[in-house]
Amino acid sequence: MLFSERIRLLRKELNIKQRTLADAIGVDVPMYSRFEHGERHPKREQVMKLARLLKTDANELVALWLAEEAMNAIGHDKMSARASQLLLGVLDKSQEHALTAPAESPRDDQPAQPAPQAEVTVDPTLMKAPEMPIGKRKLIASLNLGGLPHYEQGDARLVMQQIEDESVDCILTTPPYWHLRRNESLNCDTIEEFINEVLRVMAEAWRILKPQGSLWLNMDDAYQDHSLQAIPWRIAIKMMDFQGWKMRNDVVWDTTRNATDNTHTHLRNTHEYLFHFVKNDDFFYNPEELRRVFNEVTKLGSKGLMPADVWRIPAEKSPIERYNVSAESLCRLPIVATCPEGGLVLDPYCGTGTTCKVAYDLNRRSLGIDINPERLKIARTRVEQKSLSLF
Repeated sequence: MLFSERIRLLRKELNIKQRTLADAIGVDVPMYSRFEHGERHPKREQVMKLARLLKTDANELVALWLAEEAMNAIGHDKMSARASQLLLGVLDKSQEHALTAPAESPRDDQPAQPAPQAEVTVDPTLMKAPEMPIGKRKLIASLNLGGLPHYEQGDARLVMQQIEDESVDCILTTPPYWHLRRNESLNCDTIEEFINEVLRVMAEAWRILKPQGSLWLNMDDAYQDHSLQAIPWRIAIKMMDFQGWKMRNDVVWDTTRNATDNTHTHLRNTHEYLFHFVKNDDFFYNPEELRRVFNEVTKLGSKGLMPADVWRIPAEKSPIERYNVSAESLCRLPIVATCPEGGLVLDPYCGTGTTCKVAYDLNRRSLGIDINPERLKIARTRVEQKSLSLF
């Protein structure tokens, strides 16, 4: 049994759909189906990920993958049997030499060479959104967005895969909080999985954002095993290192909430981060509107100075238990600063639609995505009574 048959049997034993595995390793379903039929061959990092998803030994699966690669290369040649014998002989001698050869001591006049470092592989889906056939991404054109905000129900990353390249002016979003993950779309078992899922969505954000666009990412942190996990910064640094984002600001949002907990070993947590990312230095920015709205929101006169990077904006109460909503004032500032009038604002985790409502109030088009249909019902009621005279 070689690689293709092995992954097909394991998937069926675990009752996993091809689409689930295809999404996890960053390919479409037809491509994954070819993997299972031996018609195409995944990359090594995809094999490693499949081993984890299929709950099998990674080394054994890689060995099967290598064997299938060799069989495909020589299997139909009349000299394949002889080639296999030669290959086995070379491999046996190579392993024997590795086990018996003494370590070579460096000469006195030659400095010792450092031990080779293990190569660090990064899942390609964390760095770049998977490619799709030309013409398959046409969501924005099909919606003809204008007037009221539009909402799409579904997984953020899968819906975003349908959006055209460089078609969005501004992305403003708050991914589900890790400590509330069981009630949200990012249902991950570990913080590392949670971070990777957010990064995959941010890879799609890079693809669909216009060159002059901005991404605003609001993140909260969480404790695990009595240690603050630095989740916002771990995501932000990987976005810069893996995906090429440039961070313009790390805004500290002072929520002014009365945070309570039972611990007496650390301070109360009353702030979140709002990161401003761009793709290059030539991005849209309206400092005059930012100053004006900031003064309205905070009641502070800046005397012509740019607002500082600590925003004291009260968090808003939510009608849903154990569910946080964005403050409308917090959404207004990024939108007026970095989205031109009439531009398109996207919120991949829109929840009850605060971002889209504020975009609508500010004469911007908007698209919200959320996996929870009940929250989208609430989102639609927040603006459906407004006049369409803005457009």
